[in-house]
Amino acid sequence: MSEFKDRVVVITGAASGIGEACADVFRSAGATVIGWDLSGLNNCEPVDVSQWEAVHLAAGKVESQFGKLDVLVNCAGVITPNLPAQDVENDDYTKNFAVNVMGVVHTSKALYSLLCKSDSPAIVNIASQAALVSLPSQTAYSASKGAVTSLTRAMAIDWASVGIRVNAICPGFTATPMAMGQMTPELDAAVSRRVPLGRIFQPIEMAHTVEFLASPKASAVTGVVLPVDGGWTAGEPALPM
Repeated sequence: MSEFKDRVVVITGAASGIGEACADVFRSAGATVIGWDLSGLNNCEPVDVSQWEAVHLAAGKVESQFGKLDVLVNCAGVITPNLPAQDVENDDYTKNFAVNVMGVVHTSKALYSLLCKSDSPAIVNIASQAALVSLPSQTAYSASKGAVTSLTRAMAIDWASVGIRVNAICPGFTATPMAMGQMTPELDAAVSRRVPLGRIFQPIEMAHTVEFLASPKASAVTGVVLPVDGGWTAGEPALPM
């Protein structure tokens, strides 16, 4: 496939999980992929998206090398320890918002002028099903991902006039290092019971959805917040017949 031939794609959080899967999918489709990740692993440039100066500097490198940007995938994210609301440290809220929300703000603003030079620019933000339904002991993470969905819609309206499409996906439980680090046998069983499709999902499944939203096939789609959660947010799973 070469759907993204001659296209330049920046992916944050590209060293692992959904971000790494997105990088693989876009490369397979012919894109030139620039991975940004705090770790600097897997051929990623070490970039802390919570810091404006770091993002601004990295954006300048993209401009110098390519002169434009076609797709931005905002996948960098953190989750702090799961605790009931009364026990969550204020610093945990700060950390979640610094990376999950301000990271999206920083990259989108820093790369805006380069996206404007593309003939088919697109941003895809990675939110979470936790932005759409309440999950226990995840107030800081849920609040930050809820902000990502609102930011997505607002940016889509502001930037429609320059042709930049902005969408988000809300992954359900996905087998990423971050998610699986919090998984217990009990939670695994509960997720399997609660998800109508009956399973945890793989990063590649999220990446293919991101690829679609970034592609010309979705040329009329902007401002969409798309659950990719096996039906979790659609309602209660069906009872066995």
